[in-house]
Formats: sequence, C-alpha cells, structure tokens
Amino acid sequence: MPSRRKGLLAAAGVALLGLTGCGSGHLDPTDRARPVASPEVQASRSHCGSGWDRATAGTVRLRVRNTDVNAEEVYVADEAGKLYGELDPLGPGTTAVLTASLSAGHYHLVCSVNDGDPVRGPAVTVTGRATGAPGVLPVTSVDLTPRVIAYQRQVRKRLGVLQGEARTLTAALRRGDRTAARAAWRTANRTWNTMGGAYAAFGDLGDAIAGTAFPFPHGVHDPRWTGLLRIEYGLWHGEAPTSLRPLGSRLERDLSSLGTELDTTQFDPLDIVNRTHEITEDTLQQTLTGHDDYGAHVELADALAQLDGTTELLNLLRPLVAPRYPGLSTVTSWIAKSRSDIQSQHGWTVTPQGGAASAGHRLVDADVAQLAELLTPIPTMLEPRVAVTSRTPHSARPSATSGGTHHG
Repeated sequence: MPSRRKGLLAAAGVALLGLTGCGSGHLDPTDRARPVASPEVQASRSHCGSGWDRATAGTVRLRVRNTDVNAEEVYVADEAGKLYGELDPLGPGTTAVLTASLSAGHYHLVCSVNDGDPVRGPAVTVTGRATGAPGVLPVTSVDLTPRVIAYQRQVRKRLGVLQGEARTLTAALRRGDRTAARAAWRTANRTWNTMGGAYAAFGDLGDAIAGTAFPFPHGVHDPRWTGLLRIEYGLWHGEAPTSLRPLGSRLERDLSSLGTELDTTQFDPLDIVNRTHEITEDTLQQTLTGHDDYGAHVELADALAQLDGTTELLNLLRPLVAPRYPGLSTVTSWIAKSRSDIQSQHGWTVTPQGGAASAGHRLVDADVAQLAELLTPIPTMLEPRVAVTSRTPHSARPSATSGGTHHG
C-alpha cells in the first residue's frame, strides 16, 4: 500500500472521530529520548503481538518492531474487527510507535505481511475507566469494487457526451466561427471537469486531453502541447479558429483512445477514493488561482463542475462513508454553501501575483479550503484494508514466549 497510509487512522479521526494512530516506519527521535516503560512488541506472522499482554484504558503507546523480512501493516483491533490505530507501512527490521485510544475491553494486534492475509496476536485485556476513541470498521476491496465499477460506467457514459461535444467544437473550428467555437469549448470543458474523480486513472491521455503547457520547454508555443487548454489559448489569444482545427481532431482521437482504454481496464479503487479529496484540493490550488486559465476565465464554472464531480463520487460511496464518518452531513452542507457562494460572484477575476484578493475571492477560497479539510479523512477511511474477523487466524506463538508487560 502507498506510504500516504502512514497513520491513517490518525489522519482520519483525531479531530472528527477521536481515533488516534501513528506510524512512520521509524522510531521518532523524541520517542527515542523519552523513557519507555514497555518492552518492545513484535510484529510478524509467527510472533504478532508478542510482548503486549495488558494495558490501561486511555492513550496506549506500543513500540512495535517488525521482525519479518517484509514490510507489514500492523493494527490494533477489537474482537468485532474495528480498528483503533495502525502502522502502515512498517519496514522490515524497523521500530515505530503505534498509538491508540482505548476503552476497557479486549483487543489484539493484527499483522499483515505485504498486504497478505492477516494474523491476530493474543487477546489483551485493557482495564480502567478512561473512555477511548470509537473504532472504525475497515473497508475491503470487496466492498469497494462494485461501486468503483459503477462509477467507471458513469464516467464512460459521460465520456460519450464529451466526444459529441468535441465534434461540435471541431466543426466550429473548421468553419472559422470563433463565437461558436468558444461556446462549444466551454461546454466540453465543463463536462471534462465533472469527470475529476477519474482523472488519476487517465494517465498520459488525461494530460493530452487537458494538460497545461508547463511541462513543455517552449510553454504555450510548444507544438507538443495539445488538448482543451491549448485550444482555449488559441481561441482567446487571436489565433485563427481554422488553424486550431487539427487540435480539435487530435482531441477527438485522444478521447476515442480514452474510451477504448476505459472499456478494457478497470479503475484502481485507491485512485478513486483518493479523488474524493483531491478534486477539491485541485480546485483550491489550480483552478481558483488561475493556474490553468489560458484566457477563457472560467474559474468559477470549472469550480462548480468540480463540485459536481465530488458530489457524484460521494453519492456513489455514501453507503461506505456514512457509517464511518459523522462529519458527512457537514460535508454536504459545505458543498451547498460553496456552490451558492460561487454562483453569487460577479465580475470575478484571478488575483494578480502580489495583489490583494477581492472579498468574493476570499469567500470562495475559504469555502473551498474548508471543504477540502472536511473531505481529508474520507480517503483514509475508504482505503482498502484486509478485513479482521473472528475467523482471522491467531499468530503461531503466544505473547508469553517473549514475556513483558505494557501498562499503556
């Protein structure tokens, strides 16, 4: 799994769910300097949880050492399979501190080597009166796959609409009708921006269809730059529409290639869940700043389309998000507020470098920034993990083989 899953439960819930957890794959220097009363807890298929046999309710910190030759995911779970803290990844031979907030009850360490089938360590009894954080049930690939397939079908259908819009754009370019071409461009560009949930799956084709000029050594004058933004630059910088017709034809071909790709490959569930947050992050960092404005000044229309894309993705994933994220209703309200505030803007301009943002710009920026913050926990909650159930096998050896006591 990608390294961004380090301390996922911490990212997912310190503020919103009360969950805690950490895991860098290395022991933090401050932890090295701090006296640690507990012995080292082992993590491997044969010794998962060795060294941890009791704890006091409240914040529990475990110094976990991966004694396997492969990277591991290590969780603290209860008997129902809810997770309270994790380390992911924990490299071979490394030690890191796993933090969990636990109420009185029975828990165990869970170890999964290279995303393989997990094993459970011995049950550990936590005693005391402190109230810990609520656990979160993991989402598995089996949970995600049908929803990702349904989303891919929606994207494929919308791509068909976009292909028709691209043909209309090319036809206007061929006629030399700048007004019609600009209108057709705006329509196609908006449709593309509603598909942001799948952008990570588009790869190089996505860049060919809607990439900026920045990667190219000659910038906007580089002949290798293609796609919607290149056509935008031409239409709003005095280039003859007929000279842009080859770019329209190239756009049609690239969209056709993307359709073929979508028909023959399946989206990566991890890419899709990450986009629940990344679309809005891109709105804040790229769209509203004018980073990808090449003359049409459609920042607000793009932002609205991107909100639609986020909403569509959340609606599809709602059955998985709702039971795990109490803040989902706040997300929905903030999307509505952002949409309303964007629609109320008039005379919008991108803030010049070094200049002061208008009140409207500050309002929209604040809305989208807050929305991005509220969406941050969702990808971490939905990243596919191994399920921990009552049938998960126990580690081969009990913790008593290594001895040691941990008192949280």
